[in-house]
Amino acid sequence: MAMRYVPTQAADAIAEPVRRLAVPDLRAWSWPLPTGGLFTRGRAGAIPILDVGLVAALRAGRVKPVAAVAGFAGREVLLADSARIAPDAVVVATGYERGLEPLVGHLGVLDERGEPLVHGARTTPDAPRLHLIGFSNPMSGMFREFGIDARRIARALTRGGAARVAARA
Repeated sequence: MAMRYVPTQAADAIAEPVRRLAVPDLRAWSWPLPTGGLFTRGRAGAIPILDVGLVAALRAGRVKPVAAVAGFAGREVLLADSARIAPDAVVVATGYERGLEPLVGHLGVLDERGEPLVHGARTTPDAPRLHLIGFSNPMSGMFREFGIDARRIARALTRGGAARVAARA
């Protein structure tokens, strides 16, 4: 919290050693290094990655990054490298910037800055099963809020209640 009063360039320099310890170089596991400093990215609206198991899962092979999502065809996910996959679920991690416009912008779920209009269990009538999480940086703590949203999404999906949640939102 105190870092918000530190000039951006100084905050980036202070945060970099901590970032390298928390999220080491994972290029060997197809995970790119971030560009720019942590606070530079954060103050521009990007959401920083803070590890809560992803590094270990990547190293153990439990998570495998794939090419960027280019689109959807029924139950298949079309990837930028021309591959097609049919996962049980899609978790879109857009990297160090939101980057949602080409993927879901046509669905009317984003504002003029490319930020989701709703998040968590709330959905829009035009995309009643699309849940967006992790595209904000709340002062109450990202992981606290993301955990609350994740539990609400899980309840909505397990009850088949996504459409009902959208109607109540």
